[in-house]
Amino acid sequence: MERIADAAVALRIATRKACMGNEHGKKKNTLSLETKILFLIKDKPLTPNNITDALALQKSNLASLARRLEEGGLIIRKKLAGKRDTAYHITDEGKAYLDEKLGVIEESFKQFLSEEKEYLDATEVLNAATRLLSFIQ
Repeated sequence: MERIADAAVALRIATRKACMGNEHGKKKNTLSLETKILFLIKDKPLTPNNITDALALQKSNLASLARRLEEGGLIIRKKLAGKRDTAYHITDEGKAYLDEKLGVIEESFKQFLSEEKEYLDATEVLNAATRLLSFIQ
């Protein structure tokens, strides 16, 4: 019987490979830290602490990444109402950038999952893996 740890590591490796795009004939990681940050805040703004916890980042690393994203017009920082904290919000440009990156990943899966049932089954399996892994601190 395979250990769950083996399956988790294999999933991590396979996920990284599946998220590689092809840019000018070269493999390029489509799922950069910048893309992960945009993905995390696409549905709701998050504080720096929320983001560093989710991505296991140092605050200093997040600060430099966020600065680049802000300078690129992909995110904005706003103070939370009635609090001292700030939260990062995705801009329309950030949403377009994220959609482009997710489209590259989507296309890499669609090359192998041409049947709708295969696609739906694979989506459910990945969602189940995400739910399972979300319980791990």
